[in-house]
Amino acid sequence: MKKILTTALALMSLNTFAVEQGDWLLHLRVINVGPNDDSSVIRVDGTGVAGTGVRVDEGQSLDISLGYMFTDKWAVELLADLSSKHDVSAYGLSSLGVPDGTDVVEVNTLPPTLFLQYQFNPTGDIRPYAGVGLNFTTFLNDELTPAAKEVLGASNLSLDNSVGLAAQFGIDWALQNNWSFNIDVKYANIETEATFDTAIGRASVDVDINPIVFGIGFGKTF
Repeated sequence: MKKILTTALALMSLNTFAVEQGDWLLHLRVINVGPNDDSSVIRVDGTGVAGTGVRVDEGQSLDISLGYMFTDKWAVELLADLSSKHDVSAYGLSSLGVPDGTDVVEVNTLPPTLFLQYQFNPTGDIRPYAGVGLNFTTFLNDELTPAAKEVLGASNLSLDNSVGLAAQFGIDWALQNNWSFNIDVKYANIETEATFDTAIGRASVDVDINPIVFGIGFGKTF
């Protein structure tokens, strides 16, 4: 992050910085994915186990987005975050030998998102924008941890894909040669149901991830 900020300050320019109809907007960012997570109780064969649940930790990755200005102020943007890795921990299972905070699942998320984006100051050197859109999230490389397998006898993990709304707000600052320094914040509604077998039955839990994604990087206008 410090290197990115230093580079941006060195390249800051007062040259006219504008976007208009027909331009393509490319962004590359380093991101932190911070879940606003919540979960149901863990169910075993449909019966909830009081006091149980799961938590999702934050993850870091890169995102790449490509936008197209179809008017002088409106754009469509396709966001393609690279997969971020998250650990999922359980609580309320101490009686089964699983201390609170024990990681039970490791998973990568892949959340392509399509935004309709409005440029507030398309001809300025400081160009804020906002967007709303639709997110699709699929889960990759999902696996149960050794603790889940050995203590709970867990196996056959499955995570449902998610479709939900998303929103973004960001700012581009003019650099040289149609480059920009970019800060971007996004929110996505991501919900899934995780199911897996245990020694005492089929378990399931509903998980709301709903992350805030903070990104910092560079953009290029073509």
